[in-house]
Amino acid sequence: MAFTKSHLQSMIKTLDPELAAEVEYTLETPSYRRVERVEARHYITWYEKKVTRNDTILEFAKLDYNILQPLYCEELKALTVWWKDLQSQAYARFARDRVVEMHFWMVGVVYEPHQSHARIMLVKWSKLLSLMDDFCDNYSTTEEYDIFVSSLERWDKQSAEKLPAYMKALFIFILNTISDIMEELKLQKNKHVEFVKGLFIDMAKHYGAERKWCDERYVPAKVKEHLQISVGNSACMHIVNITFILMGDITTRVAIEWALSYPEMIRAVCIVGRISNDIMSHEVCTPSISHFLSATSAYSVLLRCILHGTSHELKILLQLKQLKVAVTIYFFITTLIFCP
Repeated sequence: MAFTKSHLQSMIKTLDPELAAEVEYTLETPSYRRVERVEARHYITWYEKKVTRNDTILEFAKLDYNILQPLYCEELKALTVWWKDLQSQAYARFARDRVVEMHFWMVGVVYEPHQSHARIMLVKWSKLLSLMDDFCDNYSTTEEYDIFVSSLERWDKQSAEKLPAYMKALFIFILNTISDIMEELKLQKNKHVEFVKGLFIDMAKHYGAERKWCDERYVPAKVKEHLQISVGNSACMHIVNITFILMGDITTRVAIEWALSYPEMIRAVCIVGRISNDIMSHEVCTPSISHFLSATSAYSVLLRCILHGTSHELKILLQLKQLKVAVTIYFFITTLIFCP
């Protein structure tokens, strides 16, 4: 990879201007990290400048893009109505308004027009997870959150009676939304409906475990210990599973249970997701004392111990922002800790 990148960079000045622009664009961010539908729009502009273009293919590509765009807008309209409905029924001002962001993410996961219903359900499910994260962090005590999760485990509207008044409407809305998703999947004769609820509750429990560490002001002694919780609350395993479930009868129970066991492939995705999220949080805001110690912050604490307070090296390490570097730091630290 390094060999290819360095040679492409050295060749840019000798390439045709249009090709050089495309190479620079690709070197900036590899295509596999980009959203396909956004890339389609970019590629249409690039392709129509080519002398060797096929005008029929170009016309079909434009039609395809223009047909899908209104579909995405209709999905966003339905999701916005759903979100506003939540805000009118339950006090949810504490929650980040991330409907458009979530939809954009899920277009990156499944963009095909025939997966429109799956995409809407996926956004709702993921948005409720985001809401639970905000609820756990900013709008409940640990005891209240534990009661809320226990009520979710019972999955009974009668359980709402045991909740504080401000939680009841939120609890009912979550139950109704997840139940609606499950009912729609049952109508499609989906064989894995029960996992929709199970994955959501499991993720809620992960947030609770994170909160307990926060309350205890507990700093993990090793990165491995931190990742026992933080890998799970990255939600990557949950989103991978729920995506395949919502897309229809395209997976098996064996495959779902395999992913639930956090095999190395899934664990690696979770680690990358966790670290990239923590890097962004570390850059955007300074975590308060009450906030859960992120993986990035945990690395900082460990590095202070490893480097015996040599602030210059620590400052350099903390300023490194690329995910590749973050993953390298992770393996560097774990090697130092577990293989002295």
